[in-house]
Amino acid sequence: MDHALDDFTTWLSMLERVVENSTNMVVIADRDRRIMWVNKTYTQITGWTLAECAGRSAGDFLHGPLTSQVAINRLRHQLREGKSVFDLELINYRKSGDSYTVSLNIEPIRDEAGDVIAYMSIQSDISEKKRLETESAQLRRHLEVAQRLARLGRIEYNPASGLSRWSSVVYQVLGLEVTSEHRDVYDFLRHVKEEDRSQLEQQIAQCLDSGEGLDLELRVVDASGAIHWVRCRANPEFQDGRYQFPHTWSIQDVTVYKELIEERQEKNLQLNRLVHERTRRLEEANHALEAFSYALSHDLKKPIRHMVSYAHLLKEGLGNGDISVCEAYSEKIIQAGVKMQALVESMLDFARLGQAGLNLRDVDLAVLIRDVIGELARDPEVSAVEWVISDALPTVEADPILLREVWINLIDNALKYSKHQNVSRVEVGASQHRSGWVIFVRDNGRGFDASHADQIFGMFQRLISEDVVPGSGIGLALVKRIVESHNGRVWAESELGSGATFYVYLPNTESYHDEDVELQLRACGLRPREPGSEGWNLSRDTFFGSLSSGD
Repeated sequence: MDHALDDFTTWLSMLERVVENSTNMVVIADRDRRIMWVNKTYTQITGWTLAECAGRSAGDFLHGPLTSQVAINRLRHQLREGKSVFDLELINYRKSGDSYTVSLNIEPIRDEAGDVIAYMSIQSDISEKKRLETESAQLRRHLEVAQRLARLGRIEYNPASGLSRWSSVVYQVLGLEVTSEHRDVYDFLRHVKEEDRSQLEQQIAQCLDSGEGLDLELRVVDASGAIHWVRCRANPEFQDGRYQFPHTWSIQDVTVYKELIEERQEKNLQLNRLVHERTRRLEEANHALEAFSYALSHDLKKPIRHMVSYAHLLKEGLGNGDISVCEAYSEKIIQAGVKMQALVESMLDFARLGQAGLNLRDVDLAVLIRDVIGELARDPEVSAVEWVISDALPTVEADPILLREVWINLIDNALKYSKHQNVSRVEVGASQHRSGWVIFVRDNGRGFDASHADQIFGMFQRLISEDVVPGSGIGLALVKRIVESHNGRVWAESELGSGATFYVYLPNTESYHDEDVELQLRACGLRPREPGSEGWNLSRDTFFGSLSSGD
């Protein structure tokens, strides 16, 4: 069990690099539910640092007077049964003493024997969601009070005198001064907004036909031209064997009611957007964890397995006194270790990206790319290469360190996949568009099936065996993340056996925070993929046609 925890600690040290800056709180606890690790967001929200809460149970310092004992009992029962916990809402307390509401998701982590060795908890602060729900409930209560206190106007017809009268509230609704002038219901109905009159006439006809009461909300225009919502109610009179026009109408100004309804709808939209955003962030965190889990279960196990096998053979060689065999296996162990180190460093580079903001500067791509070529060309494994570098490479505003990683990965990728040729050919060029630049790297290598153009940008996604073309499967994922952090796009075109071309679109500086970037991309031939997929489809002829036309 201790060995399993040691492995888990190693896993944890790498995992924390991915989740350290998650917008959700992430907590790792041992099998006794004592805290082993928390991320930055946990400390930012609760105020408790890892040093202060390590080795303690969360309930020792997070629970307080408003914490539901029923919810705690349910949580403990689930964990004792070795079950996962989903979307459990709980009131916790910050170090400052302030309460907040959290949504808990807890997953047991088991060893190979199926025994629980630790727990992972992803927690979301839903205090804002709860506040909006409370405000929505308050709005409902205020609406009920407003309805009780609302005054109703009346229009009454006196059959004996043949005259009608308005109550003062009706005058107020229409913004008119109270007079002794006789006004009937038709005078009021002339203020009904024209678009609502047909509905009113239809309701009156139905009322006289069926005898059912009329109850209708419609808009009226007052003396100043302002529009009010009113609720009109009336019951037809039954006389001489048929239903006749109502003598009494109640008129209620429900404008405030309508506004409260609209406000409530807006609150609901805000709540839905908040829930959607929280869900999206949780899904992103889960995807990162899944990718990391895949690396741990597959990519890292392979070099470790080789190292263990070679170590056993080395031990046998030492027992036999065969120094040459020992040296050979020692070299293989070193190679496997170097490979694992490179993979871990690549994973950490990917995880670190985004921890700091972009440091934008003017970057001369001609100088940068030639410097990258000079660095890569020193590799003894690089054979004869025909370099075709455009003289029209632009100067762009970008983070020079991150942008260097883009070209190192793309050009190194071109060299690796074309090294089977007698002469590798690598071409770098650029085309200008009014919203930015498109820079490409083209090779004469193996190429790939165009249907896999999206797959190659995923973490640990490889279309060719590592034994044929070495690599960690992280480089292009890193390229995509860097380019998109600059508000750009990256895509690839290829055919098997005909080389590949990778395109990088970088917008002008003013486009970095421009909400119309998508429209700009559409204008130059890019269009979103089908719903449910990510990325962009490219009509190459359309794209470069728009560039040449100066659009």
